[in-house]
Amino acid sequence: MLLGTCSCAPWLRTTAVQDCESATSTPRLLEEMRLWLVVIWLFVCAAALPGGEQPLSRIAIENTTLAIDDSVHIKASPLVLGLKGENSEWVEVEFFHPNPSDDDWIGVFSPANFSGAICDPENEWQQPPVLCTAPIKYQFAKFKNDGYNRSGKGNLKLQLINQREDFSFALFSGGLLKPKLIAVSNMVTFANPKAPVYPRLAQGKSWDEMTITWTSGYNIKEAVPFVEWGAKGGPRFLSPAGTLSFNRNSMCGAPARTVGWRHPGYIHTSFLKDLWPDSKYTYRLGHRLPNGTQVWSKIYSFKASPYPGQDSLQQIVIFGDMGK
Repeated sequence: MLLGTCSCAPWLRTTAVQDCESATSTPRLLEEMRLWLVVIWLFVCAAALPGGEQPLSRIAIENTTLAIDDSVHIKASPLVLGLKGENSEWVEVEFFHPNPSDDDWIGVFSPANFSGAICDPENEWQQPPVLCTAPIKYQFAKFKNDGYNRSGKGNLKLQLINQREDFSFALFSGGLLKPKLIAVSNMVTFANPKAPVYPRLAQGKSWDEMTITWTSGYNIKEAVPFVEWGAKGGPRFLSPAGTLSFNRNSMCGAPARTVGWRHPGYIHTSFLKDLWPDSKYTYRLGHRLPNGTQVWSKIYSFKASPYPGQDSLQQIVIFGDMGK
């Protein structure tokens, strides 16, 4: 008999079916247990890696010192992004450091003004940090800049997404553990930083309902959020949306309340109901300003859920925190 199989004589199949199933399931159970042990081991190993799971956590931003040097310069272009309605765009950063090092790095900050002078301490017993916020991304100055440690000249191309605020770039020396701020660039911004962006779809409470959630820079007093939608080629409908957010005091404490804090914007949710099964719909996100002007997103589409019990292929995507 092969391992993992169970063979019964015909006259025993009725009376011994449970024994056969038990014998068959035992090797399978052991195999599943081995698989879970491998998965757990991988998680433990990943957690033990130096630097943590998030590259930005390697920056000891609390150790930052100011060492502004007029001989160092850094410049970012273009100044205005998303002139054609794009939600992401590449920025070129040019820089020069007369005393370069392999430890020099470029940090991207948003909002553009990240000076600790504009920060309030978490409580009256604490001093405000040197920098008000941590960078949202970074790259070493030597990246794709051969000979940087000799010439001190370099340039980087970094992709930015619309995050409701302007941006600036800073050049640091001293590495990630003892960063020294030596130069700050000009400001760059998206044409409409408050624009509605990044819709997320979720199944509603009933099979014929779709939930749409998106982010913008408009609070409910600035603009009324809604969704314009309809079947492809059919009449259009308007559905209202609710608006939520949270503030710095919602966080447990430092660093989430201090250098780790960044305003999440305003989160809007709308419900599209009475959808026809398997039908394709198009939609766009809108905000109506007090003067009657409407701000629109680009047009998106989705396919409605099938009727319950309908023979159809179902696919599921599982993902972690997508950030903000």
